[in-house]
Amino acid sequence: MKRILVAFGISGLALASCNPDKDMVEAVVVDTGDITSTGCGYLLRLNDSALLKPIDLPSAYHHNGLQVKIKYSFTGTKTTCDYGPKVYELVTISRVKRNR
Repeated sequence: MKRILVAFGISGLALASCNPDKDMVEAVVVDTGDITSTGCGYLLRLNDSALLKPIDLPSAYHHNGLQVKIKYSFTGTKTTCDYGPKVYELVTISRVKRNR
């Protein structure tokens, strides 16, 4: 009986430590307008107010103000556009989901 309880305890700890979202960060989708006009398309605003330019944000997430969780990596490239006098880091999104 004691072995069974220990086995369940270890299993519970293993499952509790397995968080698939642990490498994801919270962000808000910002629609800056049409990139062919005066906008910069869709940017991602992180909690620290940093703005990132995703190379390819899936169309299901093209909603201004949408709260998401993302896993991304920097491409090493920067870009500018007409949305303010800033230079934005280009990022590749490897995982994205709505933040509930």
